[in-house]
Amino acid sequence: MRNNNNKGMALIGTMYFAVILYAISGMFALRVINENNLTKIERTTSKSFYAAQGGAEEALRQLDILINTNLSDTIYNASPSGVISYAQSKVNTGDGLGWLVYAVRNNNVAQLAQDGDQAEYTQAGTIDGANYNYTILLTEKDDPADAGPDAWDFSYSYSIESTGTLGDISKTVKITGDFTVQVQRDNFAKYALFTNSQTTTSGTNVWFTDKTNFSGPLHSNGRFNFAFNPSGTFDDLVQQQEQQARFYNNGWTVLIDAESNGTTDVPAFNAGYDRGVSAVTLSSPTLEADMVDQVDGNTNINSDGIYVPNQAGNTSGGIFVEGDCTISMSVDGNDNAVYTIVQGSTTKNITVDRINSQTIVQTVSGSTAVYDGLPDGEDNAGSIIYVNGDITSLGGTVQRNTELTIASNNDIVIQNNVLYSDYDTGSGTPGVSGYVAPSVTEAVGETKNLLGLVSWNGDVMIGPSAPNNVNVHATVLSGSGVFTVDDYDQGSPRGTATILGGVITDNYGAFGLFNGSTGQQISGYGRNFVYDQRMGSGSAPPYFPTLDAFLAFSDNIDDKLVWQEGE
Repeated sequence: MRNNNNKGMALIGTMYFAVILYAISGMFALRVINENNLTKIERTTSKSFYAAQGGAEEALRQLDILINTNLSDTIYNASPSGVISYAQSKVNTGDGLGWLVYAVRNNNVAQLAQDGDQAEYTQAGTIDGANYNYTILLTEKDDPADAGPDAWDFSYSYSIESTGTLGDISKTVKITGDFTVQVQRDNFAKYALFTNSQTTTSGTNVWFTDKTNFSGPLHSNGRFNFAFNPSGTFDDLVQQQEQQARFYNNGWTVLIDAESNGTTDVPAFNAGYDRGVSAVTLSSPTLEADMVDQVDGNTNINSDGIYVPNQAGNTSGGIFVEGDCTISMSVDGNDNAVYTIVQGSTTKNITVDRINSQTIVQTVSGSTAVYDGLPDGEDNAGSIIYVNGDITSLGGTVQRNTELTIASNNDIVIQNNVLYSDYDTGSGTPGVSGYVAPSVTEAVGETKNLLGLVSWNGDVMIGPSAPNNVNVHATVLSGSGVFTVDDYDQGSPRGTATILGGVITDNYGAFGLFNGSTGQQISGYGRNFVYDQRMGSGSAPPYFPTLDAFLAFSDNIDDKLVWQEGE
């Protein structure tokens, strides 16, 4: 009996233990299942979130395309008169949204749908197996406004809502921000080099050799000329109207529809060389008379002298010089721009105090006058000096907060360095590996120094008194002449002329001579034309001559973003 009881107790214990093991195993299995489910949910949730985030980023990129590609192309290809009349009518009626909906087109198809006081764009896609769809909503931030002659600002707020979905789980990401579309005439300042013809005024070919370096876009309505291996270096797109390029070919010139002449003449095109493109007309709706009107402040000037037009003690124009003169730019101890102008026997120091909005005119050995306001022209677009004559000597430093155009009815002769007071100097030697070119960079909303030189009916020249390795920080335009070096074929080599800006001329001026056999520089300067990248995004010196076409762009779409995760 005892043995049977023991056996029964053992059986009961075994069964009890088995039940406990089964329960534990079940709990473990259930936990594994739950953890697997949670892992799947977390993985699905993560994929949904990343799809939403990726969709939001894609929406932000698409918004940039809508504005800086679709809208920009529409405005650029429209007739100038149509752009002016439509933009001005929308500004007058305060209908910035209507202007946006009409102007954002791709192949003439509207891309935005207007719903009341907002415009909408929707799109969908897939990222790593998860779907996303986003909506861009655009509303007016402020009423559209005039921003100057033939220039307008259209400001908008936007919200992006992107939803990522995988299975039955969805996640949402929201982005909000704002931007301003600037509409203005296209500008010659956008070129590192523009010529109607790549020859001197006498018809002599000017060659690009290894002493030639360009870092910005080039265009010629003729053809470019290349000599030696290596020849010039070009870091941006090069375009010409003629289909064939001219190559030196060891003195036996040839025309070839190619980027090089075998291994004899080999330029370096780092961003392409387009031939057979349409001509760009070197003419401007901005005329010399328009510039004079900005400067003279409706003052009747009929005798030689240096004038700061004013009315009742307030400046009413710019700085006007009648007769030949010299101009030296400097910065005083209070960080004010100072222009020392000599015309005949008169010397005046004109100080522009931007902090106190005053212009102080000191006549050397004479009186001093103080005017309220700045010599920024009738439209207050920036400082402007106009000379009805020759500028026989120009040099000096452009003050850090100054946007300035110096224009002459005839020649401008640069006799010293022309430097921005606020720029990055760069390093190394032009044309040599590792060279870092000088540059000017601006933070959003910041204005640094900017200079334009305009000769309406003459040439812009680097004079014999200019130093070796001269620097000229300016965008230079000579609509009927050239930018050249005076006595370029005389004396010893003078190093390299570095231009930080751009050159727009009718013909191409010579800077120096080279040995036809060895390519070595004999006299004058080599060229180092460094493009001012600000010009590529619509900047230009004040009152600078413009093209007929219009630009529309926004450079602040993603400046101030607010991200938010939703359900």
